[in-house]
Amino acid sequence: MKNFGFTEKKFMSLSERGKQNHIVSWLGEVYQTLSAGRVSRQQLEAFHTRYRMILAWLDRPCPPLPDSEDTREWLVFVSDLIHGHRTASGKILRDHDLLEKVVTGDREVPENIRPDMEYQVALDGLRSLFNVGSIFRTCEAAGIRTLVLGNCLGKESPQVRKTAMGAQERIVEEHTRDLAQALELKKEAGFTVICVETVAGSVPCHEYTWPAKAVLVMGNEEYGISPHVLRTADDTVHIPMFGKKNSLNVANALSAVLYQAVFSRLGRKGLTS
Repeated sequence: MKNFGFTEKKFMSLSERGKQNHIVSWLGEVYQTLSAGRVSRQQLEAFHTRYRMILAWLDRPCPPLPDSEDTREWLVFVSDLIHGHRTASGKILRDHDLLEKVVTGDREVPENIRPDMEYQVALDGLRSLFNVGSIFRTCEAAGIRTLVLGNCLGKESPQVRKTAMGAQERIVEEHTRDLAQALELKKEAGFTVICVETVAGSVPCHEYTWPAKAVLVMGNEEYGISPHVLRTADDTVHIPMFGKKNSLNVANALSAVLYQAVFSRLGRKGLTS
């Protein structure tokens, strides 16, 4: 386990915030080592002895080490210490104070578990770049390869790219200033236009018979789908609400509806995984 790296004299010469930040950094590395299962009870006790000495420099009491061999209790113990020192420095606990960033490789999805569907998603005047970026990720995860952007920014926006986390590179985006006209062209190409909106005649998404080829249309966060765009719909669907609120965040709503379609098409294909 990494040494603390400071003598008492050098440590006490730091500002109060500097002291807390250095302790947090050291404890974070201890947490990472613990999470990898590379610490024995003897090493943990040695760490605790060192930590008790550091707190003595600060004239502060030291909490007792958990009397357990369960690594999870040790992790909770160290994370609580980190939280305490971050609070003392005026900061909140963040994920990267505990764990290194996890990067997983992309994977190939076997053809036999892909849904039997050709879907695109269209956005009508979304303003939140966070929502657009989140929608890129949802589309990529669900196997959608085309996102139609009606009067909204796409992957050219740094904020969208930040939220999409690379998913935007696997999505073809089509920009249009006239989404209604773009949807009419999609219909001529054999797509069913399905608007997600709470209007008269809208079908609950879990009761809808999802077609094999469709464009799923999502509206502006505040005003919903524009009337002229809504008129292009072959069908409208909605998410049933069981609380007092009558809507979801648009990115969350897309996730719910799109995966309802995916699971429906998977079921038609007779798959269980």
